[in-house]
Amino acid sequence: MKRILVLFLACFSLHSLAEEVAGLYSGLVSVANQSAEAREAGVRQALAQVLIKLTGNSEIMLTPSIQSFFTNPNAFVAAIGFRNMPSADETVIQTGLEVSFARQAIDQLIRQAQLPVLPSNRPKLLVWIVRDDALMGRGFIGDYSVSDSSVTEISEGAEAVLQAFDQAMKQRGMPYQLPNFDLQDQLSLSVNEAWSLRADLIGPASERYQTDGWIALRFYTTSTGEVRGAWLYQSAGRGQLNDFRALAGEEFMATAVDSLVDSLARAYTYVPQLNTNELLVQISGVDSFKKYQAVLAQFKKLEVVDSLEISAVKGDQLTLAVDVEGGAELLHSALLRSGRLKDLGTTHTNLRVKLEYSWVSE
Repeated sequence: MKRILVLFLACFSLHSLAEEVAGLYSGLVSVANQSAEAREAGVRQALAQVLIKLTGNSEIMLTPSIQSFFTNPNAFVAAIGFRNMPSADETVIQTGLEVSFARQAIDQLIRQAQLPVLPSNRPKLLVWIVRDDALMGRGFIGDYSVSDSSVTEISEGAEAVLQAFDQAMKQRGMPYQLPNFDLQDQLSLSVNEAWSLRADLIGPASERYQTDGWIALRFYTTSTGEVRGAWLYQSAGRGQLNDFRALAGEEFMATAVDSLVDSLARAYTYVPQLNTNELLVQISGVDSFKKYQAVLAQFKKLEVVDSLEISAVKGDQLTLAVDVEGGAELLHSALLRSGRLKDLGTTHTNLRVKLEYSWVSE
């Protein structure tokens, strides 16, 4: 549990580009009935859902250290209940089991197992998906409301790809949005420019959405049914380019999309440490009590911060001593994603790292 050592602390809601993801410690699964056997199986499935959301890893269940979670999964249950839930195609109402797990207990096991996890305040990504179809040509996937538009030609196969991507992102609790595909988008980025995966064109076209980063995914199907493509991801000065191929459309949606989203999630994970590292963080521009409260509230929201103390206050400069899980780079990345701190550089003071920022008012 975080330990915040300050004289004044107030809950303060701040604008952030990143998105706080709710329900990370809860799972909802379909069960056959309300029997004890169905309930037991449902708890295990719900716990698996939670672990995938927390780690961003669809293959987390294959990790040997995870087996201790399932020795007695009921020990982690905080609340449980049956409820009606729609089927995947929303045509049938079925029995669902909703399980909330105790956050502190789950976090403790994750720490002991040294599993990489995603912070709850996660980056929101803009997603451009382009398909090259033998019959319909190249087109963006995503806007069903204008399916007859030359910008968003969508076939049944393309819809399945989008659904697979949406499911993979939601499974990991990764927020994203699609472009509007309006006139401004059409003028900013053509289908062929998106297909080229040129960051110098996709980046400026994505700026209007004020997300934390963007993904551009392109793919096509060969005459033999093989799916080939590539994707480019950029966020916070980091980028990654990968190509992929799958023997058929089903394999592409089942494995390639999952692998893509796993790679995205790994870019933001950190391993909770049993021992934390103390850093100094100096923030200038803190010239009012309201800003002082806002700074402390911002740090309180960060899961990588184990504890903090006021080290010094001089003029409009506030210096904090921060115990961090995962090191200076992880804290720095989290602070920049908040959109409230401007980087002023890094120095070293008495063998400790000192990160310097200026506070950006709303």
